[in-house]
Amino acid sequence: MQFRHTARFSAILAGMVFSSFLLANASAAFADNAPPPIGYVGVVPKQWPQQAETQVQTQTEAPAQKPALPLTTSALAVTATSHEPPNPANPERETETLISATRMNFDQNTNIATAAGHVEIARGGYVLHADKVIYDQNKDIMHAEGHVALLHPGGEVSFADEEEITGDMKQAFVKNLGVLFPDNSRMAARQGQRYDGRYLVADTAMFTACNVCTKDPNNPPLWQLKADQIVHDNDAHNIYYHDATLDFMGTPVLYSPYLSTPDPTVTRRQGFLSPNFGKTVEAGYFTRIPYYFDISPDKDAVFSPIFSSNDVAAFNGEYRERFANGRLQLDGLMGYSDLLSETNGVDKGEHWRGNLTADFLYEINNDWRAGSQIDYVSDKSFLSRYNLGTPASTESRAFLERFHGRNYASINTYYFQDLQPGTQPVQPVIIPQTNFSMLGEPGQTLGGRWSLDGSTLITHRDNSSADIIHQGPDTRRASLSGGWERQLVSDTGLVTTVDGLLRGDGYWADNVVNPNGSGQTFNNVLIGRQFEQASITSGYPLGRHGDGYQQILEPLVMLSAAPEVKQDPRQPIEDSLDLQLDDTNLFANNRFTGTDLIEGGSRVTYGLRQSYIADGGAHLDIFGGQSYDFARNGQFSELSGLHDHSSDYVGRINASPGEWLNFDYNFRFSHHDLSPEAQDAHLSFGPAVFRPSLRYVLAYQTETTGVVDTIEEGIVGFSSTFAKYWTLVASHTQGFQPQPGPRQTSVALNYGDECFMSGVTVQRSDINRFDIKPGTSFLFHIYLKNVGGAHTDSMGPLSFSPQFRQTE
Repeated sequence: MQFRHTARFSAILAGMVFSSFLLANASAAFADNAPPPIGYVGVVPKQWPQQAETQVQTQTEAPAQKPALPLTTSALAVTATSHEPPNPANPERETETLISATRMNFDQNTNIATAAGHVEIARGGYVLHADKVIYDQNKDIMHAEGHVALLHPGGEVSFADEEEITGDMKQAFVKNLGVLFPDNSRMAARQGQRYDGRYLVADTAMFTACNVCTKDPNNPPLWQLKADQIVHDNDAHNIYYHDATLDFMGTPVLYSPYLSTPDPTVTRRQGFLSPNFGKTVEAGYFTRIPYYFDISPDKDAVFSPIFSSNDVAAFNGEYRERFANGRLQLDGLMGYSDLLSETNGVDKGEHWRGNLTADFLYEINNDWRAGSQIDYVSDKSFLSRYNLGTPASTESRAFLERFHGRNYASINTYYFQDLQPGTQPVQPVIIPQTNFSMLGEPGQTLGGRWSLDGSTLITHRDNSSADIIHQGPDTRRASLSGGWERQLVSDTGLVTTVDGLLRGDGYWADNVVNPNGSGQTFNNVLIGRQFEQASITSGYPLGRHGDGYQQILEPLVMLSAAPEVKQDPRQPIEDSLDLQLDDTNLFANNRFTGTDLIEGGSRVTYGLRQSYIADGGAHLDIFGGQSYDFARNGQFSELSGLHDHSSDYVGRINASPGEWLNFDYNFRFSHHDLSPEAQDAHLSFGPAVFRPSLRYVLAYQTETTGVVDTIEEGIVGFSSTFAKYWTLVASHTQGFQPQPGPRQTSVALNYGDECFMSGVTVQRSDINRFDIKPGTSFLFHIYLKNVGGAHTDSMGPLSFSPQFRQTE
């Protein structure tokens, strides 16, 4: 064969690489019913096995004197969908043959039966379709010709111009063979032999998972595996290739003398998976060789040793298990490598470092469930070293929850890790936090409904090695609140909501640092607090229909009354550390996050919402508003937007005149001079073939003591679907505050269709710390459906789409 010899001599070196990652993707161990050895040709015996002689019946002829294969004719056609697979418990069903045809006759002299015209024969899980079938009873052989199609018990369908097949349909000889697997993969050969209902030996054959070109079916598929011989073991579900060549767009690119892969029906198989290799700035060049363990139908695992140029040792593991009422998944990576100090860059020597993530959920019954999410890392630079991301923090949680009607209750424990550079405040361990929420029936109480909420919190910090500025309190807190709410709608359309709140909190705390900066701490603090609040919110939505559009205009006003709240410096603050005034919390009764801080005083809040919606889907949404506090609230910082009587102006604009443009803008303008205090603007426009995008962000992270940090950055990029299966995405992030300069630049080119995925990403990170250095990464992935692939996206768990995996 010309293609094989050409590839063998021109691509033998590349073929060695191809063999390494494709053989790694194949099965690690054969089934008990071992497949034929390497090089086995599989010649079908010349004499087909004879069956026991039985009686033949037709609708028009009397039973023949000489026994024959049982045939049952029927006026109703037996189709593949109506035929049941063989049942070992019912051997009579397995040997029964059902046949339908336009014309049938039987020659008693030659013992030859002929069926013609839309012939359909079903037996033992097989269904044969053909224009004409001739059955020789003496040899127990059927000759099928004309649009021959045979549905196999496993779901694949074989096609041929003509086929010689035994009466039990387990042995056959085929010319111009084609096989279509259930996932639309296909195999073709000049000729093929099938025997024992298990092996299919195809000569001068090819296999591909790609669709045939609809414009020109004679064009080769995107990729195909050609071989001198392909053997499909239908029991072990393996495909073996002898003298195989990978053709890409009709050109041989790689050669392997032998390889094996699972057939398309396999969803999971123990053995080596495709290796990963690449380069990161800290770890250097690396190779990851994953091995998959198929433990049982409800559990599996992957273990992956990692070899890199800069690390002594590293390995990655993943474990998954499904329960009748829950699930468990564990992922982790561990390495023995150099550890640099995050403060001065001093080499601390080689250490075992790693991370662990876990997700556990168990449904106890219809009301109760328990679970945990674990996210732990040994040090701040480990994830970046292995290209696993650079999160600012991690959070681990264990919980018990109850859902019953409108009521909810939970018990939680939390463990936090701060991964930001430098010395950070000591993070608390929460053991535990409890919450419950109860909600009455609508209209049950004074025309409205009642609510009852409560919580407790216990935190502990290890402050032994922290200076006074970064220490935190040990807090015990209990809170209980009761509320009532009623909505009224007038005949003119005015919507009014009336609500009230009565709340009490109690604190017992130690090591509370005085916020005045004196370094003083309070211990054995006991504080009680009572708070009442009432509010009324009214909206008057007005709507009209125009020529091809609808308009909605809604003015909103809220009046809230509550006593002034004076902050006790001895009170610990655990969950109200950050405040961002925006359009989402402008009308909230308490604009502080969490429970510790309460917004007291009386105020009025007002805003206007307007929307235009076109019949074609175009829309414009605009909202703006402000609040006025009758008594200036000193609890808020200068840059919170709520420090004066009048708050800053907040709002949003969302506009999309069509699919070609989308604009989102969230803002906060100073009430003094309308200068921007916070902004988030995102614009994307253009068709899919080229769609640029721009984003600008200005935000403040604030505490009750003032501003912590100012973030200002811009992002410019584009996405392009310039061809049916091709996408190109590029972006650049430029920082302006707190440290001007580039942050990250990336360009990614990807291709993905029904049978092939490939992509390359070039990424430049400009993060520069003592323990994390800037650098450029080159990442790529390539995958052939049902065959294998490789990627360098990270050293973490595999991330291919489910349709491209056989270990789901």
